[in-house]
Amino acid sequence: AQIPKSGIYTYNYCDIEYNKCMSKCKVKIKGDKIWVYAPPNLSGIKEGELFESGTLTKHLSGKWTIINPEKNKSAKPSDAKDLFVWIDFNKKQFWTF
Repeated sequence: AQIPKSGIYTYNYCDIEYNKCMSKCKVKIKGDKIWVYAPPNLSGIKEGELFESGTLTKHLSGKWTIINPEKNKSAKPSDAKDLFVWIDFNKKQFWTF
């Protein structure tokens, strides 16, 4: 799948640990940049607050992931063995650990 056109979307918010989607979240895409806003009932963050942001990049596994150079200057998730965040554009799912 390719990065969708710029816009605001509603995605399923999915938990890698529990291997299931738990709620809905707002996702804003502009070019290869992404902002994911917190769904309801997450501990430590209010609904609608910025949860994750960065640049979309394709991982070796074929999954789309988010890198945030401001947070981790040496991050190279394109070849990382473990993915802690990924996006499925076809199913409109945001997966996080």
